[in-house]
Amino acid sequence: LIKSFENNICLEIQHDLLNRSSSFTEEEINKKLFAIKNKSRKPHNNKRTANKRQEDVIKKYFYDQNVRVGYNRMNTHLKRRNIKLGTEDEDHLKEIDILKTLTYSQLKGIYKRNKMKVKKVKTANKNHVPLYDYKALGCFEKLHYDTKSILDKKALPIEIYNKFKSNKDIPIIEWNLIDVKSRFRFIAYSHERTSEFGLHFLLIVIQFLRAMKFTDSNIIIGTDNGTEFFRGSETKKAEWNKLLNILNADIYSYNPGFDVRKNLIERSHRTDDEEFFVPRGQFINDKESFIIEAKGYSEYFNNLRPHSGIEMYDMTPIEKIKSCGIYHADRLLEFPTMILEHSIGVIKKYTEIIRVTSELNDYKDEHKSFDSFDQKFIANLKANYKNFTLNAHYVLTYYLFNEMKKEHRHLYFL
Repeated sequence: LIKSFENNICLEIQHDLLNRSSSFTEEEINKKLFAIKNKSRKPHNNKRTANKRQEDVIKKYFYDQNVRVGYNRMNTHLKRRNIKLGTEDEDHLKEIDILKTLTYSQLKGIYKRNKMKVKKVKTANKNHVPLYDYKALGCFEKLHYDTKSILDKKALPIEIYNKFKSNKDIPIIEWNLIDVKSRFRFIAYSHERTSEFGLHFLLIVIQFLRAMKFTDSNIIIGTDNGTEFFRGSETKKAEWNKLLNILNADIYSYNPGFDVRKNLIERSHRTDDEEFFVPRGQFINDKESFIIEAKGYSEYFNNLRPHSGIEMYDMTPIEKIKSCGIYHADRLLEFPTMILEHSIGVIKKYTEIIRVTSELNDYKDEHKSFDSFDQKFIANLKANYKNFTLNAHYVLTYYLFNEMKKEHRHLYFL
């Protein structure tokens, strides 16, 4: 200490301090002795830590863009945000270049240095009860069907929310059909909710599953009581089931009071926000860029994103389906991403055969045979269905040659 005093304090200040006749305030003494202050030996930097530019970008995401998530979720956010689909602007491409060398450990260090913490919410009851016996369940035997409002102020940054709300070209409703076993999802979008969209999107998905022979089992679909489905109406539910039964499928509605099975698909809505709309929303400016981003997200969710749910073992949905013995699972990725207002005409063209079959089933139940047709009945069918002649031919051929094989009735349209 004496050596430090003699070597680092100038002689004039030494003399003043050692002069017994002099008096100084504490502030003056500290100022004169500043050269030998006991400073922290902590290194100013480390070559293995993130650089300042990287740290500034992460802080901007966390504070300015309000991505208030932990470093694990932020790591996923960065992976989603920093892919290149051709919709990115120049500023973001620069950020991608800045962050391309950022590692998970460096990201964790940024959080620790800047005390970036998020509030954790824990339940009081720690009991865990699985929704299904996942081991006994087969792929596409149980499906959950729901819609999501993309315009969610609690989930989206305000600038993305305002852009989606003001841009009439960007859909604001997402339609989801998720397989319980594999978590594979069929996703479509629309500008509004209608029962017509709900029915025909469901029919085209079930037809796709049957045509590609992904399952021969009865398919059971669960949904809520939304207006886009049948809103608790038993009559409307019976009408839907009359059509679905042709495809060996059934639909039911959850009990809104206590049925927690809907939690499986509700959790996927949060994933949509955190891994699609929040990290990629700034690149969506019109219908074309929305379709590009939506296709990329569907590929990511079904084919690239590992899932940590029960019996998933960090496999992607496609990997899980293949592990169950469905080796042509990659063909599921051929299902198109669509905006229903633009695609409903084409969808109805291919679901028309289901409705024609339903009408002919009713006719057969009433008349007990197809030996003769009421001309008024035929005229009404021709007026209601554009492709009635072709579809009727398929259906009647099916009846003539497969009357005794009702358990395979869903295969007639292959």
